[in-house]
Amino acid sequence: MRLYQALGLQAKEIITVVGAGGKTSALICLARELAAMGRRVVVAPTTKMLLSQLRQLAEPVITSDTASLAAGVAAGLKRENLVTCGSGVTRQGKVTGLDAAAVAALSHLNIDYLLLEGDGAAGALLKAPAGHEPVIPPVTTLVVTVAGLPVLGRPLAAPFVHRPRLVAGLLGREEGSLVTAHDVARVLAHPHGGRKGVPPAARWVVLLNQAEDYELLRAGRAVAGAILAAGGEKVVLGAVATPAPVRQVFLGQAVRPGPVGVIVLAAGAGERFGGGKQLLSIAGQPMVRQAVATALAAVPGNVVVVLGHEAGRVAAALEGLAANIAYNPGYRQGLSTSLKAGLAALGPESRVALFVLADQPGVTPDVITRLAGAYQQEGKKIIVPVYQGRRGNPVLIDRDLWPEILVLQGDVGAREIIRAHPEEVLTVAVDCPGILKDIDTPIDYQTWLEGK
Repeated sequence: MRLYQALGLQAKEIITVVGAGGKTSALICLARELAAMGRRVVVAPTTKMLLSQLRQLAEPVITSDTASLAAGVAAGLKRENLVTCGSGVTRQGKVTGLDAAAVAALSHLNIDYLLLEGDGAAGALLKAPAGHEPVIPPVTTLVVTVAGLPVLGRPLAAPFVHRPRLVAGLLGREEGSLVTAHDVARVLAHPHGGRKGVPPAARWVVLLNQAEDYELLRAGRAVAGAILAAGGEKVVLGAVATPAPVRQVFLGQAVRPGPVGVIVLAAGAGERFGGGKQLLSIAGQPMVRQAVATALAAVPGNVVVVLGHEAGRVAAALEGLAANIAYNPGYRQGLSTSLKAGLAALGPESRVALFVLADQPGVTPDVITRLAGAYQQEGKKIIVPVYQGRRGNPVLIDRDLWPEILVLQGDVGAREIIRAHPEEVLTVAVDCPGILKDIDTPIDYQTWLEGK
């Protein structure tokens, strides 16, 4: 999944990126993605940015004259679809930023995206803005606030925190104390922290960067939950300096999550089908969308979709659904990796995980509801549906057994856990043949369409 997809970019945007922990890397990643798609992109600072960083994208157009700047950028876009610019260069090798007039002039050019870096962080992982920053033009349509997750557990001090005195002031904490997930969330959501200067009409997204292993993903989930609880719209967990820049996407939920979390497994390449299986049309909509809609109908507010193969196209098919997205960069290593990615995306309120296969469009909301109800009433740790004496999917597993899932390797799934704990298995009879029917091959799909 690409960063531009996770951010939910619209057709034409003015995007200002602020914060710490990989802000410039995020800007560069986003610019390269958009340019590779043929979009016309301009990148510039509004404060200061290293000349060497802009040169990673293109040799910048440098002039303090607004008309000359606009003319230079327009000329550059005739040669390439990615142009960088600034108003000057300091003796320290930093490009000075554009003022409001220059931003306005560029916004009137024939461009698709204007990407702006709105402050500095001296290489730190977390920051609070000084009085003169961030510089976010009023015409900005999207503000992305960045923080680096490795700040967790580090001292509230340099070099981990930029302007630690200001951060400590926002938190009411002592400098030098260890940074917690709650601290990061409070700083990012604070009107004088990560939300400072966001124009009233602009969208606001938080990017929690450097989420490169399970522990950081789990910690990032706690930060994301606190940000969303404080009124955040969307939080992206990413690793923008890697080939998999997006790992999870969390949306603000209107419904408070309950103890049952649903994980829709939709990462596979569908090799037996020949690819593209998740986007097959079922009752007039993509199969993956139907699976997620079914899960949301049964458990609103706590559904995670694990993506892998063609993640961007699959994510687009889920547009408008209130489900969180987890990206599994290791999906080719087998089903176990998707189980782990899904568990990492569930919040602490989830006591059980109900694993739904995206290629079983016949599963109904009633099946999910009955499994969840049986868990709450009977107290067993594994709940499995049965149709006419045959076990099927989805399968529900209690949090106490999750550590055993986290050590699975390769293309194995919940069956291994079921075999290891027969005493904890409760079967629930359901009137739904769909729990037994996967669409794995073109023949399976044709049979489904024919209603056999």
